[in-house]
Order: sequence, then C-alpha cells, then structure tokens
Amino acid sequence: MMNTPPHERPRNRFARWIALAALGAWAVAAAPASAAEPVVFEDVRVGFGGEDSFKIGAWTPIWVQLKGGGAPFRGLLDVVIGDDDGSPATVRQAIDLPAGETRTYVAYSRIGGRDSTFSIEVRDESGRRLASRSRDQVARATPTPITPDDSWILTAGRPQGVDMVREVAGFKRADGRASELVVTALDASSERMPGRWLGYDGAKAVVLDTADPATMEMLAGPRGQALVEWARRGGHLVVGVGSNWQAVRDSALGPVLPAEPTGRERVQSLEALDTFANSTKPITPPGSPAHMAAKLENVEARGGRVLASTSGLPMVVRGPLGFGRITLIAVDVEEKVFSEWTDRGLFWVQALDLKRDRFEEDQAATVGGAAGSFYTSGVTDLASQLRVALEQFPRVKLVSFGLVAFLIFLYILAIGPGDYFFLKKVLKRMELTWITFPLIVTAVSLLAYLAAYRLKGNDLLVNKVDAIDVDQVSGLTRGRSWATLFSPQNRDYDLAFVPVALDSVDAPPPAVEESAGEPPRPEAGVEVLTSWFGVPEGRFGGMGGSGNRFSFSGGGYDYAPVGGLERLEHVRLPIWSTKTLSARWFGPARPVVESDLMLSGFDRVAGTVTNLQTYPLSDAILAFEKRAYLLGEIAPGQTIRVELQSDRSLSGELKAREPNYMTGVANTDGSPATLNRGDLVLAAMFHEAESRRTGKEQPLGNSVLHDLDLTGQLLLQRPMLVARIKRPAAQVAIGNAPSEPKVEQTTVLRVILPLKAPAAAKP
Repeated sequence: MMNTPPHERPRNRFARWIALAALGAWAVAAAPASAAEPVVFEDVRVGFGGEDSFKIGAWTPIWVQLKGGGAPFRGLLDVVIGDDDGSPATVRQAIDLPAGETRTYVAYSRIGGRDSTFSIEVRDESGRRLASRSRDQVARATPTPITPDDSWILTAGRPQGVDMVREVAGFKRADGRASELVVTALDASSERMPGRWLGYDGAKAVVLDTADPATMEMLAGPRGQALVEWARRGGHLVVGVGSNWQAVRDSALGPVLPAEPTGRERVQSLEALDTFANSTKPITPPGSPAHMAAKLENVEARGGRVLASTSGLPMVVRGPLGFGRITLIAVDVEEKVFSEWTDRGLFWVQALDLKRDRFEEDQAATVGGAAGSFYTSGVTDLASQLRVALEQFPRVKLVSFGLVAFLIFLYILAIGPGDYFFLKKVLKRMELTWITFPLIVTAVSLLAYLAAYRLKGNDLLVNKVDAIDVDQVSGLTRGRSWATLFSPQNRDYDLAFVPVALDSVDAPPPAVEESAGEPPRPEAGVEVLTSWFGVPEGRFGGMGGSGNRFSFSGGGYDYAPVGGLERLEHVRLPIWSTKTLSARWFGPARPVVESDLMLSGFDRVAGTVTNLQTYPLSDAILAFEKRAYLLGEIAPGQTIRVELQSDRSLSGELKAREPNYMTGVANTDGSPATLNRGDLVLAAMFHEAESRRTGKEQPLGNSVLHDLDLTGQLLLQRPMLVARIKRPAAQVAIGNAPSEPKVEQTTVLRVILPLKAPAAAKP
C-alpha cells in the first residue's frame, strides 16, 4: 500500500470532508419530503356536494384533512386563496394534532375567481413555514365554481322537484345556454356540514326535508343552529313538515318557525298547492287518495302569514326570522306526489320566492357607468355600480387618454429626432448624447412625477358607504360597509371596521388611526367580518372571469386575528391606486325610533313615528307592502303622523331615483358626474319591489347584494323606515396610515318597526 506524503494529507482530509458534505446534502434532497414534515396532507374539499360546489365571492367552507406525524404537532394552518384582484389572502387558525391521528379542520374564506390560486400551509407556533401544498396536489376532486350572478339553492334530504326550478320560464340565460338557478344536494350525514352560519353565505335558499333521518339528526345539533343563524341574518329556509312534526317542533327550528306543528290531519285534496303555484296541472287529480298534512297552529302569534290553506288548515305559511324568512310546508316534500306533479317547478319557485336577480345580458352594453370611470360599459349589477360610485374621487384629477398620448408623442420626438438634430446642427458633437439623453429622460420623469403629484395629491382618501338595519322587533342589528381607499404612497395598511352605537350623543370621528398598541375591537356580542369587495361580471377585473389575474399590489395580506376574520393586515396599495373593501357585522340593537303603527285598510298603514336620536333623519321614507310614504326630514324628537304624508308606489319611487345613481348629477366644476350612493343602496334594499321592465329601462341585477333586499319582508306586513344620517355606522380603522384620512361618508339607515293588530289599537 502506497503511503501518502505528509504534505498531501491535509489536502486529502479536506477533500474527504467535501465529499461527505455533498453526500449528506444529496441524501437530504433525495429523502421524501414527508419525512421532514410534521404532518401529512391527506385531502382538501371545498364547499358542498359531491362536486365540491362553491359560490365565487361568497364565504366558503374549506375542509382540510391532516394526519399527524411521528410526534404531536401544535402550530398554525394557513389557507391561501386569491381575491378578486388575484392577491393571495390568508386565513389562519391554530391546530393541535396528535401523533398519527387524522383530523379535519374547517377554514372559511372567499374565492375570487374560477381558477384562483389556492394553497395550504403548515407553520410552527412562531409562524415559520414548515410545509405547503397546492390544492391540486392534495384535492381528490376538482371544485365546481358557481358564478356570482347565479342563484344557488341547497337541499337537505330528498325534496322532490326542486331541481325543476331551473326549467321554469324566466330563469334561462339570455342566450338560452343554461339556467341561472343552480341546485346542489347536501349530504346531511357527512361531516361536511358547516358549523357556522357563514358557511351558507352563497345560498339564496335552503330546502329542508324533515322526513329524512340524517337531516333531522343534523338539525338536532350545532349545525342546525348554524342554519337558523344564517336565516336570522338574511337567509331563506324552506321546511317541509309531515311525519316528523314532533321532532321538528323539538329541534333548533321549533322556536323560530312561523307556525307551531301540533299534529297531523287527513286532507282529501292538495289543491291549495295548485292555487299557490298558479298551476294548471293539479297535484292531486280527481280520484287521488287522501294525504296527511301537518296541523300548523299559532300562526298569528308567531308573526306568520298563511299563503295557502285548505278547509281552514294552513298548507303554506311564511314568516320573518330577524332579517330572513322561513317558509313552512305542511306536507312531507319527499312524497311521490311531488315528483309526479308536472308543475312542481312552479310550486318551488313560489315556495322559494324566487325573483330574477340577473340583468339581461344582451342589454349590458347599453348601460354606461360614470364618465371617466374604468367601468364605462358592461355594468350589469348594482354591486358593480356601487364599485363605480366608490371609485369616484373628485379631489383626484384624471388626465384624458388623448393628452397622455400627445405627451408620449412629444417625449419620443425629444429623445429621438429632437436630440439628434440638436446635437448635429447646434452643438455639432454627437458624442454628447451620452449626456443629453439621460438628461432628457430624467427631466421628463421628474416633470411627470410632479404633474401627477399635483393632480393626484398626497392625501389618503376614503369613500365609504354604510347600510345598517335595525330590527326593533327582534332586537337585532346588522350592518354592511364598503370603502375604497386611494393611497398617496406605496404602503402596507392594516384595515378594519368597528361598529359604533347609533344612539351615542356625539358622532364618532370618521376614521381612527391605529396606534402601536392593540387594534380597536368591536363591542362584546358584535361579530364582524371584513374582506374584499368584487364585482360579478366576467370581464377584466370581475369575479366571473379567471382568478389568475395580474395583481398590481405585488403581495398578499392576512385575515386577523388568528381564527378570526375581523380585519385585514398588510394590505399593499401601490402609489395612487385604490382598493375596495367590505365588512358585515351583527349584534344586538337598541331602539332608534318610537312608533305606533297599525294596519289601515288592506295595504296601508297609519300611526306615528318619533325620532329618538340627537341627529335628524333625512330623506325619510316609510315602506309598507307596495307603498312608500315620503316623510322628508325628521328632526330630533319630532313626531310625524304617517297617514298625513304623501305616498306613492314603492316601485315608482325607486324608478324615479334611478338616474341619480346610473348617470349621476353633473358637477359645476366640469368634473365627472357624481353618482348618488345613497339612492343606489336604497335600490339594493328593495330591489324586488321594482316592477319588471324591458329594453333599456330594465334595472340592474342584484345578485351580489341580494341579502340586503328585504322586499319579501315588506309583503309580510313589516313596516320599514329608511333614512340618511350624517354619521358613520362603523369607524374605518386604518393602521400604518401616512396621514389622517379624508373620508367621504354616506350612511343609509333602515329600521324594521312593529305593527299593531287592529284589535290591539287604542280607541
């Protein structure tokens, strides 16, 4: 064996260390990724049904199945989904996973497009990322997106014929391709039933077949309470009650039903359902056997209204539940009689109280947005027009495209032929272009920046709209806020909306700048959800198009706090750009006005309304049934007699205000016309009250803001006072702001008032 010379031994030792290090690095790289990861990603499911259906732009449950590794793991689970701009938004929650055990975690987020970016990440308790997967790497099914302007109906159990609503005339797309109604069957026996109300956010209505054992089991637990809370916040529950009437009465639904099930009776015919459905084909032809129907009692005491009855027995009853409704059907809807009924689609359209939300697609091009706005055509929904209105900043001067093109032409002349002839004919030294060319570029860039700075300013601007509902019958309040921020700098903002009491003596400041301490929080018992605000159309920038859009922000942001959705952190806004946000909140209510109203005649109301606040209620309207009483301004402490005020049809009043938010009012300074945001919100609040029109007069759709529409409750004889107030219903809290924001505020208040029965009226 040859001996190594002494002077070569250190070199060989060093070479061996390099070889060992390279081998170790190769071994680590070649090892399976899961060996170094604390958890195993097993599955991801989105939304509902076997096809993983979800509504674009709505809060959606994301089910993430994880399996523990060789040791217990405690850390964080991030679900990252692109918003309407393509920016990744992260929902984070804490997880505690035992070794070797499989658990399913549920996150709630909003998906901004058909193919938005989607990933799942696991982090340690300090926030360091340990593992990540894309949706495609772990999902067993490809999710099925439902467009934002489609009406989504969920069913639990086996209600017969609900899917036929898609074939009813009036719900086809303008091009005849498919229905704008989507029906998805839920598996009530599976774990994929939301435990929180916002899991049903995308649904227009939920149909419950209580003859189904799995549905009844679901209603008996927290998941049943989640459905009730969804309805209370503006949803519509349709419940068929028959053989399991006693179990229904004892379930989470029992106390909130518009009638009390007390037993069953035999009825010879169900022809009352024919009349209710406007059917020409009887559900029970002559000679059909008798049917059992549930006895529904205490209808009036529970605030219900009988929509169909036979021999004095209510067959269909509808009543309010907070800001939502419950429709009760006195027969089991899984019966064969429904599946064989030719006009079953017509019945379900009436039971679900479906109206067309979508604007006619072939009329979209005839509707113009605000002058100078990005959305100058193709606006089909009130949400899109609200976005247009929020993006109007009179302080920000816009430069016309023609002027920009002309200045670019001059710039090209300066750096090209201008520079050449100046050096050749005047200085006669072409080598000086190394000096003149950068000087021209620098000078033009500086002038462009100074011009933009002068035109766009250095103020943080906020356009904000609040719509707040107060139900003085149930003692519940809900609010919606929309805000568009115009940033004068490249900056990351922390953003939140903090609801404020309407009965406070002093109006709260329009904006709150967060300090370095704890961010402002809502009052105890008030739930706040803060997120982005998108438009439903499929064009550029709309949720109906692709979710993989280019994001100008260049970064993502987080929902906060951990496990919550109250605020957004680190929202990046480039210089002189905008971002539109929205918030929803729910909580207890205190009286805003005092009223003494009762029914007068068939569809009129009489009585008094007194303003209990220290500020006036401007442009006040009392809506009842299909009428609108124009009350004008109600001063603090003032009492107005409703029957002495002028009134007109509610649809006529809405139509008269339509030009105020479609074309706007021209400004005297020559700036683009300003859209009336208050009238726009009013249109969304009572959209179904607008008469159906054709051609260019057809109103915009209301698919995104449909939960604001309480027209259905008006028809349940619930009077509503609507007015403008000069104070915010929620403060906008902006962290890391460069200066005190300048806020343009619009607030619309709606109060649901009690109605006295004629027998209870004072003589």
